[in-house]
Amino acid sequence: MKANLKTCFSLVVLLFIFSVASAQEKQFDKVVKIDGEEMIGNVTAINDDAISFIHKGESLTYTVKTTDINKIQFASGRVEFFTETPSASPAAPAAPNSGNTVQSHHNQVAVLPFDYMGSGGSRDDKMGLKVQSDCYTFLKKKAAMFNIQDPMTTNALLVKNNLHVDNLIGLTPGEMANLLGVEYVIYGSVVITQTGVTNSSSNAYSSKSNGNRYNSTNFGSSTSSASFNTNVDMKIYNDQGQNIYADTHDSFWPDENAYEITLQYLIKRTPLYTK
Repeated sequence: MKANLKTCFSLVVLLFIFSVASAQEKQFDKVVKIDGEEMIGNVTAINDDAISFIHKGESLTYTVKTTDINKIQFASGRVEFFTETPSASPAAPAAPNSGNTVQSHHNQVAVLPFDYMGSGGSRDDKMGLKVQSDCYTFLKKKAAMFNIQDPMTTNALLVKNNLHVDNLIGLTPGEMANLLGVEYVIYGSVVITQTGVTNSSSNAYSSKSNGNRYNSTNFGSSTSSASFNTNVDMKIYNDQGQNIYADTHDSFWPDENAYEITLQYLIKRTPLYTK
């Protein structure tokens, strides 16, 4: 009997610990209103003119008019827009703990320098900045609902805070967003590995008559070309530190500059992309 009681008690304790852990890991929806207010909790229903919403840690259901909502960022990472806010110039980023308001970083996106590992196995910081710039340019064209922070601004803020590719992990994604004054931060890496070398050769033969004699000449040439595998990894975090997108992809093409089309492939699948 005592053994059964101990077993039941152990099961109850395990269930309690599991429920607490599950509650801590639970992700929440974020409703961003037109005035910049952010509501964290669960969206339980969406109608034509209103949504039903329960605040985090509460049980009462509220009704919010869709005309008052700019967007909903669901726990899954999907973003649904309701009312597009008037376009404006990106707000100037502020230093950490400077009292940034929600409106100052709302819909702002920063692209960090990519961690670029060349085929030789060493980090190439210049190429990392090149990929950052390419990502920024493509997003400017294909993320019309967002303001993409200029890489020069992003990099200046990183330098002023003694941050570079090697030590970016010293800040959490939420802290990084606050530092850069944005709502979303893009992290990325490019890794190139040489997969093989192809050698080819060709021969040519010519002859020339000289009376009763023939002079012949052989011509030969050889070429070699290397093939590469390019892997691009991309992650996007919001200012709450939540990961809203993560994917990695190997290039379809074997050349060393194949990261460009692979980068575009990933961007098209992010919640920031609009056709």
